[in-house]
Amino acid sequence: MQCRVEERDHAVIVSVTGAVDLVGQAAFADAVRDALGREPSSVVIDLAGVTFLASPGLAVLVEAQENAMRAHKSLQVAVGNGIAARSLEVTGLAQVLSLVPDTDTALGG
Repeated sequence: MQCRVEERDHAVIVSVTGAVDLVGQAAFADAVRDALGREPSSVVIDLAGVTFLASPGLAVLVEAQENAMRAHKSLQVAVGNGIAARSLEVTGLAQVLSLVPDTDTALGG
């Protein structure tokens, strides 16, 4: 799993690729915390490149939503058409998180 954090168009984007499981949970959580700690008030977690999303990764997303609400920040999850979208729908988290199809949509493009 790889995470990249970048600022673009007045938002912070966390791009994740690979398998998000117990092994990658700490790195994923660190990247999300880093993003939420930055100045822009909008954070996008891009999961379009995720090949596997296990419960530890889902837990990071729930914690991110809670932390974003406390910090008065907008959090959107770009899911694409892949594994992440299905995992979030099956677990019911699609009802809790703000899902968008891609980062361009999240950035208003």
